[in-house]
Amino acid sequence: MRLKPVLAASALAITLALAGCASVASGQAADASASVYADAELSDAARSTAVMGADGKPVGISAYPAPIDAIKAGDMAAFLIMTRGLALEDRDSNPLFNAFLAIDRAAANDTAGARLILNIHEPVDDPADATGSQSQFYAYLDAWFLAMDGQADAALERHRGASSGMPGLTGDLSLAAMLEALGRPEQALAVYESLTPTRIEAPEHQFDPRGLLYSHIKTVISRHALLLQKLDRIDEAKAVYQRLADAEPEEAISYAAALESLETGKNLRNESLTVRAAFAQSLADVSRALQEQRIIRQIMMGGRPDGFDDQRSAFDQVALLIHPEDDGLRTSIVDDFYENALYESAAHVALTGPKPTASLEIAAGQAYLMAGQEAAARTAIDKALELSDTDNRLQTLYGALQLRTLLNDEAEAGELLDELLAAAESPAERAAAHGLAAEIYGQFGNYANAAENAEKARALDDTHDRRLALADALGKAGRVNEAIILLRTERLARPNDPYTLNSLGYFLIIHTDKYEEGYRVLARAKALAQHDPYISDSFGWALFKMGDLKGALRMIETSRKELKPHRHWEIESHLGDIYWYLDRKDDAREAWQYALDNRPPVEERRKLEAKLAEGLTAPAPEKRPLPDVSINDGEVDRQDI
Repeated sequence: MRLKPVLAASALAITLALAGCASVASGQAADASASVYADAELSDAARSTAVMGADGKPVGISAYPAPIDAIKAGDMAAFLIMTRGLALEDRDSNPLFNAFLAIDRAAANDTAGARLILNIHEPVDDPADATGSQSQFYAYLDAWFLAMDGQADAALERHRGASSGMPGLTGDLSLAAMLEALGRPEQALAVYESLTPTRIEAPEHQFDPRGLLYSHIKTVISRHALLLQKLDRIDEAKAVYQRLADAEPEEAISYAAALESLETGKNLRNESLTVRAAFAQSLADVSRALQEQRIIRQIMMGGRPDGFDDQRSAFDQVALLIHPEDDGLRTSIVDDFYENALYESAAHVALTGPKPTASLEIAAGQAYLMAGQEAAARTAIDKALELSDTDNRLQTLYGALQLRTLLNDEAEAGELLDELLAAAESPAERAAAHGLAAEIYGQFGNYANAAENAEKARALDDTHDRRLALADALGKAGRVNEAIILLRTERLARPNDPYTLNSLGYFLIIHTDKYEEGYRVLARAKALAQHDPYISDSFGWALFKMGDLKGALRMIETSRKELKPHRHWEIESHLGDIYWYLDRKDDAREAWQYALDNRPPVEERRKLEAKLAEGLTAPAPEKRPLPDVSINDGEVDRQDI
C-alpha cells in the first residue's frame, strides 16, 4: 500500500503547530567578526550567516556568480553585500532589494538608517498616503521601524494606512502582532476575533482546495488562543481553540492534547511577543502570502510551481535577521532547503542559530544523512539527545528514532523506542509512540510487532491516517483480508481523496490478484491528482502488473521526474524491474543500486541485493487488456466491504 508520504508524523502535530515549535536544524553561529565582511555595513545577524571556507574565513561574494546563489547557500552576508553593490536603477527595479537592505539596518538597531533607505527610493513624500503597492509595502516596513524605535502611536497610525495594500490576511495579522507587542492585547484580540469566520470547514483531504483557507484560519485561531493563554484567560483560550476541534471531530485526541497544553502550558513556547519577534513573524506571513499569490497566478496561467522559490527564501532569511531566535522561522527555511535537496545549505542555516537546541540538532542530522555524511548525522543525534530536556524529550526522541532507523542502527533505535514508549503519558503521546513503533518495526522487517503497534495506535487514536497505517502493517503481516476491509471502508468515507484511492489501489495490486480493480481505482486517483509522483508510480506499477511495460515505463519515469530533485528507493526499484524486462540491463542495475543505497526497509534491501546479484529470473507479467475506465471507477458500496 502506498501511504501518504510524511516525515515525522505524530499525533502531537496539532499541539506542536499550536506551540509554534521547531523541529529541524542545529548549531552555533559562526564567528565572522574578523572576516572579509568586518568593515561592511551589515548587522551582526547577517555576518553570522557567512559561509566559511576550508581556511575558516568567509568565502565572500566571489564564490557566488549571482545573488540567487548566495540565497541558495544561506549566505545573507554575501547576498546583502551583492545587493548593496547593484546600480540604483537595478535596485529600484524590484522594491524588495531596498527593503532587504533596510530590514538588515533595522536588525542592526539602526532604524534611522533603515527609514532613510526607503525614503531615498520612495516616489512620494509620505508613504502612508501613497496608493501604489510598492509605497504601501514601504509604509508597512516603516511602521515596524517606528515600532522598533519605540514610537508606538506613530507606528500604529502608519500601519493602519498600509494594511489595506498587504496580501491576504497579512495586514490584519501584522496589526494584531504589533498591538500585542506594544502592550495592547485587548485590541489584538479584537483583530483576531474579527478574522475568525462563524462557521469553519476543514478540508476533506490534502487535495481539497479549501485547505489553503483552512490553514490561514488555523493560524488566526492558534495565535488568538495563545494570546489568551499568555493573559491567563485559559477557559477563553480553550473555547477559541475548540472551534478547530469542532471542525475536525475525527482528530479529537490530538485536539484534546492541544487543549490540555493550553491549560497546563506543556509543550508550549509562549513567551511574551517582543517587537522584534512580532516583526519577524509578520515578515514571514507576508513572504508566505506572496508565494501563494505567485503559485495561484502560475496555476491560472496553466503552469505549475516548480523549483526553488528564491524570493520566498530571501524574504524569510532576511526576516530571520530581525529575530534570529525564531526557531519556527529558521525551521521553515531549513525545510525549504531540504525540499529542494540543498542539504549543505540546510545544515548551514541550522548551524547559524544563536544557540544549539535539540530540534536544530535533529534537523542538522537529517541534512547530514541526506548528504551522505552518516558520521556527522550520528553525532548530531547524540548532541540532540544531550540537549533535550523534560519539555522537549519526546519530540527529540521522535526525530532521533527516525534518523537511527534510516541509518540502520537497529540496536540504538530499539533502546530509544523503549524509552519513548515508557515516557509517553497522554493518549495522544502513546498513540504517536505506538504509531512510530509500527513504522520502525516495519522498517526492520518485524511485521508482527509492526501490526501490533499499529493496532494499539489506532485503538488510542482512531483517525483516517491511523487506519491507513494499520492496513499497511496488516498487509505486510499477511493479514490481507482485514486490511482490505479497512481500506474499503476508508474509500467509502472518502470517495474523492486521491491518497485513499491510492492506498487501496496499490494494496490490491501488491497483495492480491485483483489487478483490474486496482488499475481502475488507481486510474481514478491519477485523474484527481495528475501530478503527484507517488500516485503516478502506483498507477505505473498497475500497468506493469497488467503487462504494459512501455506504458509502465512512461508513467514511472514521469513519477521520477515529478519527484525531482529527490528520488525514492521504491520508484527506482520499480524502474529497475521494468528496464530489466525491456533488456536495458545496465539501466536496471543502476536503478536497483540507487534504490539499495537509499535506505529501503530490510526486506526490500534483501530483494534488491538478490536482483543486483542475479537479475530477474521470473518471466515478465503477461500482457492483459487494460480495463475501460469511467469517472465512477473505484467507487465502493457497503456491500463490497
